[in-house]
Amino acid sequence: MVKLSMRVCVCRPGGEEEWVDSSELVPGDCLVLPQEGGLMPCDAALVAGECMVNESSLTGESVPVLKTALPEGLGPYCAETHRRHTLFCGTLVLQARAYVGPHVLAVVTRTALLGTIYSIFILYRNRLPLNEIVIRALDLVTVVVPPALPAAMTVCTLYAQGRLRRQGIFCIHPLRINLGGKLQLVCFDKVGPQAGLAWGSGTATGTPARPPLPCYSLSSTHRMPGPI
Repeated sequence: MVKLSMRVCVCRPGGEEEWVDSSELVPGDCLVLPQEGGLMPCDAALVAGECMVNESSLTGESVPVLKTALPEGLGPYCAETHRRHTLFCGTLVLQARAYVGPHVLAVVTRTALLGTIYSIFILYRNRLPLNEIVIRALDLVTVVVPPALPAAMTVCTLYAQGRLRRQGIFCIHPLRINLGGKLQLVCFDKVGPQAGLAWGSGTATGTPARPPLPCYSLSSTHRMPGPI
């Protein structure tokens, strides 16, 4: 199990700044984000400044995402609705820039401990057995910080590549195997002269034979000067 703990700067209501451990953060604390960025220890709503964030650990996208300050008058805050203004736990802040005031500020909205306690309470209220509640709670901990996920994905991809090889299918890009599982239609385009191709048909054993389908050459279309 991985423990995420670091020193963070918190702005108190009186205006003074205090360095505390990230395990002591509670919802409502105001974080001061450094300009050079860093790892987010919790979920927070950006209220001042803007940040460039790498969310590849959550979405898989390698392109950094721009997060802007939460504007006023948008109604109640919701992490799913206001994703453009939310910094998620475990993501990497690449750069922070302040426009109004000297600091980039973000208000803590959720911590891993708070979410775990709330989930356990909901399971207990639904009268689930104690052993199932413990298993679900441990699942939540692994979901928050999945350190073995990249290694597990690599092992599964290699196993899938081996199964394809035994079926006579060779893949030169193993990372494309996951995308290949969603394919429903494959189109092939033969570009170039069609002369010399031996067309034929064979009867499969053990299954009823069907009449062969006619094959038409597309060589005449390749000689056209413009689009069809």
